[in-house]
Amino acid sequence: MKALAAVSILLSFSAYADNWDKNNDPANFDSRYEYSFNALPKNATLPNNKMPWSSSFWPRKKGSINYRWNTPNPTGFDLRSPTRQQVMSMSQEQLAQLSPAEKFDLARGFYDYPLSTSVAKNAKKDAKDFEGVCDGWTAAAIQFSEPTPVAMTNPDGIVIPFGSSDVKALMSYDFSINQNSGELGSVFVGKYCVVPFGMNLKVGSCTDINPGAMHVILANQLGLKKESFGVDIDSGKETWNQPVYGYEFEVRGQTKADHAASALIIHAKLKYAEDDPDGEEAKNVFTWDPTVGTLKYAAGVMEMDYVLELDYSGRIIGGSWLGNSKTKHPDLFWMPTNKMKFSAEFDYLNKIYKPFF
Repeated sequence: MKALAAVSILLSFSAYADNWDKNNDPANFDSRYEYSFNALPKNATLPNNKMPWSSSFWPRKKGSINYRWNTPNPTGFDLRSPTRQQVMSMSQEQLAQLSPAEKFDLARGFYDYPLSTSVAKNAKKDAKDFEGVCDGWTAAAIQFSEPTPVAMTNPDGIVIPFGSSDVKALMSYDFSINQNSGELGSVFVGKYCVVPFGMNLKVGSCTDINPGAMHVILANQLGLKKESFGVDIDSGKETWNQPVYGYEFEVRGQTKADHAASALIIHAKLKYAEDDPDGEEAKNVFTWDPTVGTLKYAAGVMEMDYVLELDYSGRIIGGSWLGNSKTKHPDLFWMPTNKMKFSAEFDYLNKIYKPFF
């Protein structure tokens, strides 16, 4: 028994050295995780009160949070924001069609639109498709319950209506523009694919998340702890952050492993809140009312195949991607560990934000 245990330890160490470097260690998230394959839930979905909310990522090429999403013809550029006199004669329906940034300015009585002006400087019609505030949205959706609609009375007595998407936009923008990973205490498993300007991406230069580490984190974080986290679903140099809410694992066979006692072939589904305003569920990422627990919740699924390596005690020690999943898999997992607070510029959000749950 002692000799067998020693062999198991050596095999575990060999596989770990082969497959799990410090960037891929699940302990970066939590050192108390369960690693035994049979002890981990095969599927999980977060309860509604822990569910991250779907939302637009407010792309720069659409005007960011200057985007007037609640109009028949949404636009985020070349806006003519109403004057104080015009605002005083506008109906609630007309005010509801303004952008999140415009409403935030008006609610505070700022008719010179300082936030809208600042946002306009950051927005670009020729921005890349993935440029937006998906990092801020993901962080906010993980730690805050979905916001409800609210009406705020400004210093002139004008009632400014905010839909759920308006509040989501402001929260996401604040946490993306005014916060940083140090303030959030963000932790990572996997590694971003960073390409210096003027250099070509070389094969093997990016270390994406190990599928064994991915399996451990999904099962522990969602299945056992019932807590969300962020994922960059693009394995290349683009960054597409999404908050995760569920998964499914299916064992489809066994295979040989060079550095493990046994290995399983796994088909997995990773489920996340969606944010693509050009996707099939575009009508659901912009909403006046909350969508968690409703048919309007916008969700995405990534399906993957991989080998899961186990030691003699059945503990997960590594893995490798299979087939199309070698190029189509998550880049990394991440999550903020500090309790997020609105910045000084967005302190008024403490009055606007009303949680759904």
